[in-house]
Amino acid sequence: MSHAVIAPIAWYRQPWPWLLMLMPALALVGGLITLWLALSTNHAMVVDDYYREGKAINRTLARDAAAARLGLSAQVMRGPDGSPVVTMASAPGAALPAALTLRVIHATRAEFDQIHTLQPVAPGRYAGSALALPAEGRWHLVIEGPEATWRLTASVAGFGQPVTVAAQP
Repeated sequence: MSHAVIAPIAWYRQPWPWLLMLMPALALVGGLITLWLALSTNHAMVVDDYYREGKAINRTLARDAAAARLGLSAQVMRGPDGSPVVTMASAPGAALPAALTLRVIHATRAEFDQIHTLQPVAPGRYAGSALALPAEGRWHLVIEGPEATWRLTASVAGFGQPVTVAAQP
Protein backbone atom coordinates (compact mmCIF):
# COMPACT_ATOMS: atom_id res chain seq x y z
CA MET A 1 0.00 0.00 0.00
CA SER A 2 1.39 3.30 -0.94
CA HIS A 3 0.77 6.47 0.87
CA ALA A 4 0.15 9.59 -1.10
CA VAL A 5 2.36 12.40 0.01
CA ILE A 6 0.44 15.64 0.37
CA ALA A 7 2.54 18.67 -0.22
CA PRO A 8 2.35 21.10 2.72
CA ILE A 9 0.51 24.36 2.03
CA ALA A 10 2.55 27.52 2.52
CA TRP A 11 1.68 29.45 5.71
CA TYR A 12 0.51 32.54 3.83
CA ARG A 13 -2.11 30.45 2.02
CA GLN A 14 -3.66 29.36 5.30
CA PRO A 15 -6.55 31.45 6.75
CA TRP A 16 -5.52 31.15 10.43
CA PRO A 17 -2.35 33.27 10.40
CA TRP A 18 -4.25 36.11 8.69
CA LEU A 19 -7.11 35.91 11.19
CA LEU A 20 -4.62 36.01 14.06
CA MET A 21 -2.89 39.07 12.57
CA LEU A 22 -6.17 40.92 11.93
CA MET A 23 -6.76 42.16 15.51
CA PRO A 24 -3.27 43.63 16.08
CA ALA A 25 -3.46 45.28 12.65
CA LEU A 26 -6.85 46.84 13.46
CA ALA A 27 -5.49 48.05 16.83
CA LEU A 28 -2.56 49.67 15.06
CA VAL A 29 -4.84 51.46 12.56
CA GLY A 30 -7.14 52.60 15.39
CA GLY A 31 -4.17 53.92 17.36
CA LEU A 32 -2.91 55.90 14.37
CA ILE A 33 -6.37 57.42 13.80
CA THR A 34 -6.59 58.36 17.50
CA LEU A 35 -3.14 59.97 17.37
CA TRP A 36 -4.11 61.96 14.26
CA LEU A 37 -7.33 63.19 15.94
CA ALA A 38 -5.47 64.18 19.11
CA LEU A 39 -2.88 66.18 17.19
CA SER A 40 -5.23 67.88 14.73
CA THR A 41 -8.16 69.02 16.93
CA ASN A 42 -8.66 71.94 19.28
CA HIS A 43 -8.23 71.31 23.01
CA ALA A 44 -10.42 74.24 24.12
CA MET A 45 -12.44 72.30 26.69
CA VAL A 46 -9.42 71.47 28.87
CA VAL A 47 -9.01 73.79 31.87
CA ASP A 48 -5.55 74.34 33.33
CA ASP A 49 -6.41 76.35 36.45
CA TYR A 50 -9.42 74.87 38.25
CA TYR A 51 -9.21 77.28 41.19
CA ARG A 52 -9.41 80.32 38.93
CA GLU A 53 -12.31 78.71 37.03
CA GLY A 54 -14.13 78.14 40.33
CA LYS A 55 -13.74 81.80 41.28
CA ALA A 56 -15.03 82.81 37.84
CA ILE A 57 -18.11 80.62 38.32
CA ASN A 58 -18.92 82.43 41.55
CA ARG A 59 -18.65 85.82 39.79
CA THR A 60 -20.87 84.51 37.00
CA LEU A 61 -23.55 83.39 39.44
CA ALA A 62 -23.50 86.87 40.99
CA ARG A 63 -24.11 88.37 37.54
CA ASP A 64 -27.10 86.04 37.03
CA ALA A 65 -28.52 87.18 40.37
CA ALA A 66 -28.03 90.84 39.38
CA ALA A 67 -30.05 90.28 36.20
CA ALA A 68 -32.84 88.70 38.26
CA ARG A 69 -32.84 91.68 40.68
CA LEU A 70 -33.19 94.06 37.71
CA GLY A 71 -36.03 91.96 36.27
CA LEU A 72 -34.28 91.67 32.91
CA SER A 73 -35.53 89.60 30.02
CA ALA A 74 -34.84 89.64 26.29
CA GLN A 75 -36.10 88.27 23.03
CA VAL A 76 -33.47 87.37 20.41
CA MET A 77 -34.44 87.02 16.77
CA ARG A 78 -32.95 87.15 13.31
CA GLY A 79 -33.24 90.47 11.51
CA PRO A 80 -34.14 90.69 7.80
CA ASP A 81 -30.46 90.33 6.86
CA GLY A 82 -29.86 87.49 9.36
CA SER A 83 -28.18 89.75 11.92
CA PRO A 84 -29.24 89.60 15.58
CA VAL A 85 -32.02 91.80 16.94
CA VAL A 86 -32.63 91.88 20.71
CA THR A 87 -35.65 93.38 22.43
CA MET A 88 -34.95 94.03 26.14
CA ALA A 89 -37.37 94.48 29.03
CA SER A 90 -36.61 95.35 32.64
CA ALA A 91 -38.39 95.97 35.93
CA PRO A 92 -39.99 99.40 36.33
CA GLY A 93 -37.35 101.97 37.20
CA ALA A 94 -34.39 99.89 35.95
CA ALA A 95 -32.50 101.56 33.13
CA LEU A 96 -31.60 99.64 30.00
CA PRO A 97 -27.96 99.76 28.89
CA ALA A 98 -26.60 101.95 26.10
CA ALA A 99 -25.29 98.88 24.25
CA LEU A 100 -25.34 95.09 24.57
CA THR A 101 -22.93 92.28 23.94
CA LEU A 102 -24.45 89.09 22.55
CA ARG A 103 -22.27 85.99 22.67
CA VAL A 104 -23.46 83.09 20.52
CA ILE A 105 -21.47 80.08 21.75
CA HIS A 106 -21.51 76.73 19.97
CA ALA A 107 -22.12 73.82 22.33
CA THR A 108 -19.00 71.89 21.29
CA ARG A 109 -16.96 73.81 18.69
CA ALA A 110 -15.25 77.00 19.91
CA GLU A 111 -14.29 78.03 16.36
CA PHE A 112 -17.99 78.65 15.58
CA ASP A 113 -18.48 81.11 18.49
CA GLN A 114 -19.61 84.65 17.62
CA ILE A 115 -19.59 87.94 19.53
CA HIS A 116 -22.00 90.66 18.46
CA THR A 117 -21.98 94.24 19.74
CA LEU A 118 -25.56 95.50 19.59
CA GLN A 119 -26.46 99.17 19.40
CA PRO A 120 -29.87 100.67 20.26
CA VAL A 121 -32.16 101.29 17.28
CA ALA A 122 -35.30 102.07 19.32
CA PRO A 123 -36.15 102.18 23.04
CA GLY A 124 -35.45 98.67 24.34
CA ARG A 125 -34.49 97.34 20.90
CA TYR A 126 -30.90 96.61 19.84
CA ALA A 127 -29.50 95.46 16.50
CA GLY A 128 -26.16 94.02 15.50
CA SER A 129 -23.91 93.95 12.48
CA ALA A 130 -24.56 91.97 9.33
CA LEU A 131 -22.80 88.92 10.78
CA ALA A 132 -25.55 86.34 10.42
CA LEU A 133 -26.84 84.20 13.24
CA PRO A 134 -26.57 80.47 12.58
CA ALA A 135 -29.84 78.79 11.63
CA GLU A 136 -29.32 75.36 13.17
CA GLY A 137 -27.33 73.59 15.86
CA ARG A 138 -27.11 73.70 19.63
CA TRP A 139 -26.05 77.14 20.92
CA HIS A 140 -25.66 78.99 24.22
CA LEU A 141 -26.63 82.66 24.34
CA VAL A 142 -25.09 85.16 26.74
CA ILE A 143 -26.42 88.74 26.76
CA GLU A 144 -24.43 91.28 28.79
CA GLY A 145 -24.44 94.99 29.41
CA PRO A 146 -21.34 97.11 28.66
CA GLU A 147 -20.00 96.87 32.23
CA ALA A 148 -20.70 93.09 32.44
CA THR A 149 -22.37 93.50 35.84
CA TRP A 150 -25.29 91.26 34.81
CA ARG A 151 -25.96 88.59 32.23
CA LEU A 152 -28.82 86.64 30.69
CA THR A 153 -28.22 83.11 29.45
CA ALA A 154 -30.13 80.48 27.50
CA SER A 155 -29.53 77.36 25.44
CA VAL A 156 -31.22 77.16 22.06
CA ALA A 157 -31.46 74.72 19.17
CA GLY A 158 -31.29 77.30 16.39
CA PHE A 159 -32.64 80.74 15.54
CA GLY A 160 -35.53 79.88 13.24
CA GLN A 161 -38.00 81.35 15.75
CA PRO A 162 -37.56 84.20 18.29
CA VAL A 163 -35.86 83.05 21.51
CA THR A 164 -36.94 84.38 24.90
CA VAL A 165 -34.15 84.74 27.48
CA ALA A 166 -35.14 85.47 31.08
CA ALA A 167 -33.06 86.01 34.20
CA GLN A 168 -32.48 82.88 36.26
CA PRO A 169 -33.29 83.62 39.93
